[in-house]
Amino acid sequence: MLIKRLPVWFLILALLLGGCTIDISQQTYGTSEATAEPTPTPIPLGTTYAPDLQTTTVPITWSGLNLSGRLVYLVGFQENNNPHTSLQSLDLASGVVTTLYQTPPIWWISAASVSPDEKQVVLSYATPTNYPAMYLMPLDGSSAPHLLFFPPTKDDEYIEPVWSPDGKYIYFVHTNFSSPPKKPNQLFPVFEIERIAYPGGTPEKLLTDAYWPRLSPDGSRLVYVSENPDDKTDRLFISAADGSTPRQVALEGTVVPTIIDAPLFLPDAKTLLFSGFVQAQSFTPNWLDWLLGVRVASAHSLPEDWWSVPCAGGVPTQLTHIEAPSLYASLSPDGQLLASFSGNGVFVMGPDGSGLTMIVNDVGGIPGTVNWIP
Repeated sequence: MLIKRLPVWFLILALLLGGCTIDISQQTYGTSEATAEPTPTPIPLGTTYAPDLQTTTVPITWSGLNLSGRLVYLVGFQENNNPHTSLQSLDLASGVVTTLYQTPPIWWISAASVSPDEKQVVLSYATPTNYPAMYLMPLDGSSAPHLLFFPPTKDDEYIEPVWSPDGKYIYFVHTNFSSPPKKPNQLFPVFEIERIAYPGGTPEKLLTDAYWPRLSPDGSRLVYVSENPDDKTDRLFISAADGSTPRQVALEGTVVPTIIDAPLFLPDAKTLLFSGFVQAQSFTPNWLDWLLGVRVASAHSLPEDWWSVPCAGGVPTQLTHIEAPSLYASLSPDGQLLASFSGNGVFVMGPDGSGLTMIVNDVGGIPGTVNWIP
């Protein structure tokens, strides 16, 4: 996770640079202060959705895989030199791509998670005047996103949403950039994993110094990442779904990723998949990083690969050698394959990293998410 507090013009720069190595983070921010006392009721967003959703058909270059279901993912693009994000759905059997929602100019969706009943999608959505908050919209694109709940102050942000498998909770990460550091050498804000009962719940804090929450297939366990503030390396943890009884998943061996992102349980519930980067030396921000306010907790825009490790801990296995930025994965409905988002596109592979096949060739070079649904 690359921690930034960036002006909106940086988003424009990122899209203008397109396929270059510069990448925006999993979080994006506006330049104006958010409303100190936000409206407590849902408000509609945007003007670009319509009952007649835009569709295109792409060649099915993956026909030999006999894939089924849909991929729901984010795409960044420019229109009249303004950055946008669109939420798109690809039917893997027909090749039909549907734009479910397109943001207004300079508004940004950093993550999307589809509900288990495939009826709704929760978004981490930032506007030019407000930092990321949680929004809901119907998955069929019949109406625009509406506010689920809003950060209480201008320094609070809600990111990385994910549903529990039973649909009764939405998990997410909360941070406040004005909160004091816990240790003298801590450069980063405190990240907390929270959840809200759906519908009608209020945010409940589960864990501190934690991010990237994902639930096990049966919903009983939670995997997440926590940074060690002493050596700035990332650590994997597993807890009960309510955040209790946390334990570290120890990574052993001579080659261990020091940067860990986007973990998830594999179908056997005994193995974890995670995106990792092996850092040869500690990161030293350059002048541009300092100018833009970049502080690295873990660098989700660095070239990473997929790794696996037993839930009990042990030697991690490197599954891919693609060095792709912004990896985020979703299991196929039958658990036999994985769809992986990356800054280079969306690809499919086996849980062991085999059979890697590109499905979506261009997502605009942005970080984002993918959901594989029936």
